[in-house]
Amino acid sequence: MFKRQHLLWLSVLTLLAGACTGDEENVAPTEDNERITTVALEFTSKGSTVETITATIDGLSADGTQPNSASATVLLKPNATYSMRILLSDKTKTLTTDISAAIKAEANEHLVVYKPSTGLNMTVAPNDRDTNPTPGPYPIGLTADVTTGAASTGKLNVVLRHQPNVKNGTATPGTSDLDVNFDVMVK
Repeated sequence: MFKRQHLLWLSVLTLLAGACTGDEENVAPTEDNERITTVALEFTSKGSTVETITATIDGLSADGTQPNSASATVLLKPNATYSMRILLSDKTKTLTTDISAAIKAEANEHLVVYKPSTGLNMTVAPNDRDTNPTPGPYPIGLTADVTTGAASTGKLNVVLRHQPNVKNGTATPGTSDLDVNFDVMVK
């Protein structure tokens, strides 16, 4: 009996020792997505008259998606330019957490993507960059320049991509921390 137990323990130890190789050091750590309950877009006009317009979507789902009851409308002037910044927060804790600051701190792993719907005369060009090495740096998207054209209406889709160790300047790799739509009226 002792011999069987001894052999069993020896087999278990051999398996465990074989499992503990240097390969484990190369395994990418799992990183949780950001928890975002509120997203606001703040537009500041460029020109002789400075005006700030803020649109906020509150009450986002735990996965950063937009319930039907959560919406916001942005009213912008035609043929105008704006500086825009996105403000992200988590209001599920006693003290609201500034997720924008966390994204900035982890800029090499995040990308905010702005997609105006077809027919919406608006362009969004992120103007902040991360510190990824060549071929980077890549856009972050916490701040952007916005240009409007002729009067139009549509939606601005805002997606925050979480891209640890795979960021390449495109929206494809990674997972989404946020995926919302703002109604936009250019008039």
